[in-house]
Amino acid sequence: MSPPGTGSENYMVIASGLINNAPFLADWQQFKDFLRRIVEYQPGWTEVLQGPRKGEKQGWCRIDRRDDAETAYEEFASKRGILVHLFKTSRTNEEYRMLKCNCWPHFPDMSEHGHSPHRSGINVGGVNQYVASVRGAATPRCVAPTASMYTFPTYSQAPLYNTYSTHANYPVHTVAAPMGAQHMPMYSATASGIPVNVRHGAMITEARGIFLSNLNYSVKPSDLNTLLQTVGRPVESKLHRDTRTGTFRGNATAKFTTKEEAMFAVAHLNNREHMGMNIKVRLDTDATVVAQVQAPVIVNGSVSGA
Repeated sequence: MSPPGTGSENYMVIASGLINNAPFLADWQQFKDFLRRIVEYQPGWTEVLQGPRKGEKQGWCRIDRRDDAETAYEEFASKRGILVHLFKTSRTNEEYRMLKCNCWPHFPDMSEHGHSPHRSGINVGGVNQYVASVRGAATPRCVAPTASMYTFPTYSQAPLYNTYSTHANYPVHTVAAPMGAQHMPMYSATASGIPVNVRHGAMITEARGIFLSNLNYSVKPSDLNTLLQTVGRPVESKLHRDTRTGTFRGNATAKFTTKEEAMFAVAHLNNREHMGMNIKVRLDTDATVVAQVQAPVIVNGSVSGA
């Protein structure tokens, strides 16, 4: 059934979650069928996209009525592990606005009813850009300026003065770089204060992972994910097993999107009781590359050390 008297305003519901917790996010047809069972009127354009994290999907659906959009939001928010955002959108322009989300229960360090575009992967600009690309929004036209109604006096141009070329009178001399300058070290410090030679470039890294030990031997991947989701939304997690026997020995690793999230997880999980064990958690030694420092350029335009 189609809603009567649909205006220019409508709504966009975006539900995100791991496919294990949300089988209705398998594809757009299943997502739309799920919505049909909970809203009164026929849902509109629907799509399911790959989320920013491994195994995560995002279901997008345009809904015409506010009460249907609220019903869908509450249904998804009540489900375990599902992140949901509700936007007010428009058929005629790009005046999109986020009405609410449930970021703060998923990211414990956030204030109540707060929104995290970076960690959730959902923001107004992204919604605007994606929906516009789907509907084939026209590029805004440029309006030509109108002629002024005022007249201004004109003045004669000042005489030009002769210019003299200096190329013949003053030869240009190139100053060579000092002998061995290309090989002189250039130091920078790591986060722990250790000097590192960055003359040939360097990779900037961050410790965004955590290492968990003393876990119960009966822990399953779902148990680990449930534990990690109490402190954030990890990008990936892994139980470490014996390479010969394949048995779990109580150690695991996980990675988050920022160093701050990893540090928050360490602070809130270390020495915590889990399945009868007092677990230990620290930052992982494996670092994530977040930027690259280019090698310095010398006067002749070549790269140092080349």
